[in-house]
Amino acid sequence: MSVTYMQNLNFYTTLLQNTQQTEPNMAEYLEEEVNILIHKLKFISEDQRPSVLILTQIGFHPLFNEQLADSIAIAGGKLLTEKYDNPSLLFIVQENDKLYTAVPDLLQDEILSRTDALQSNNVYIIQKRNFGTESVDFLHDIEISAEIIQPKYFIYGRKGTDWVQFDIA
Repeated sequence: MSVTYMQNLNFYTTLLQNTQQTEPNMAEYLEEEVNILIHKLKFISEDQRPSVLILTQIGFHPLFNEQLADSIAIAGGKLLTEKYDNPSLLFIVQENDKLYTAVPDLLQDEILSRTDALQSNNVYIIQKRNFGTESVDFLHDIEISAEIIQPKYFIYGRKGTDWVQFDIA
């Protein structure tokens, strides 16, 4: 990752600056952990980073915000805004237990059914309702994302607790 890449992490940069003012020890920890992730992934080029589409359970709408974009980028992926963009990985944020009965219908979606994510069985259920929406959970959400996006590099022990792979077959 270059300095230019780091300058694009607007949410992270603002969060770090604000945390440095209020909780310097927490800011130092956040910066250290994020730098470890960035350093481990610095030789993975942009075109080798998997694309990620995150959907909400309710209505299966794409979930996109600056916090999620930074989380996914730091974790080694590229966040998409539309299902038409052919995601490599599909995350579905679980709101309640009804998700598992609704997912088969989603998998029949004319566009999604042809994506690389579904063709490669790369569908993940994020079992954390506020995923990507609470700044206090920023690092936690990065760790969840990193385990899924770059499993060769990161194991935080969140599989089975905060996320599971949805087996299509």
